[in-house]
Amino acid sequence: MTRATRLRAAAVLWVTLCLLRAASAHAHTPSLSVLALDERSPGEFIASWERTQGIHDVSAAYDLLKPVFPEHCEFAAPRLDCGERGLSGRIGFDGLGDLSTAGIIKIHRVDGNTQVLSLTAAQPHVRVSEARLDTSASRGVYNFIWLGITHIWLGLDHLLFVVGLLWLLDSWRVLIKTVTAFTIAHSLTLGAATFGLHILPTAPVEAVIALSIAFVAVEIAGEARTKQPSLTRKRPWLVAFAFGLLHGFGFASALAELEIAKAELPIALLCFNVGVEIGQLVFIAGLLALRLALRTLERATSLRFAMAGCYAMGVLAMYWFFERIVAFMPDV
Repeated sequence: MTRATRLRAAAVLWVTLCLLRAASAHAHTPSLSVLALDERSPGEFIASWERTQGIHDVSAAYDLLKPVFPEHCEFAAPRLDCGERGLSGRIGFDGLGDLSTAGIIKIHRVDGNTQVLSLTAAQPHVRVSEARLDTSASRGVYNFIWLGITHIWLGLDHLLFVVGLLWLLDSWRVLIKTVTAFTIAHSLTLGAATFGLHILPTAPVEAVIALSIAFVAVEIAGEARTKQPSLTRKRPWLVAFAFGLLHGFGFASALAELEIAKAELPIALLCFNVGVEIGQLVFIAGLLALRLALRTLERATSLRFAMAGCYAMGVLAMYWFFERIVAFMPDV
């Protein structure tokens, strides 16, 4: 087993175990909560939860997620009164964490404008102003890019699939071709899904995404056992493109939650996809840095790393698969 193979073995095991640990808290998708603020008259809003994933009692969501509004605003759920100064200042959540790892605040203005704020536990607050609410183009770019970045970083299934692909790549040239194929594929289906041009239901697609991870894990284990190159190693761009089509539908679920107006879909789609690519490239760069840092790995431990890594990946993938199958099965 070559040094490069040993390094890939250690890297895939380390990252898989980290994702497995995180999965105990976050399962297969980022737990996203969505709070809508509907302006009924200038400065006066009605708050409502459109989604409280991880929190079954909607009435308790305010206590658990702890929405934060500008100091001059008075909030008594569901009413928010910001007076003549309007909704201008610091806004976000103080309770983002294990129950809900990401949050969206949608501000629907009385004049028809809408602002979408993307928040995470790492960045739970932002500052808004009345002026920013009037320019739809400028207000959405940063938020949608950040939403794409956080979606890929919190999407453990997507990250683990990328880990498996990188494990089976031998050169920079192959890496570039494979990442490009994956990007083109998920961009195509992300766009199609966002504009309503698909007929595939989300739940089965998510289940097949889990199987894509199991497939790569089987490929890794098969190579270690037979010493023969797998399909993914021989045609990595083909495997990446095929499964990338499915992963694109998974990415689209984040945009679907926002119910974006048709006029804003093009810029939202572009910025979200840019964010996904930024997040993916940063993650890949981290994996490559880890590979370089493990150059001193001993040959005797490399095979154990390889097998433990692919088995951990496969077990986690099948756990997600059965969890997602059960989620959309009818009650008996």
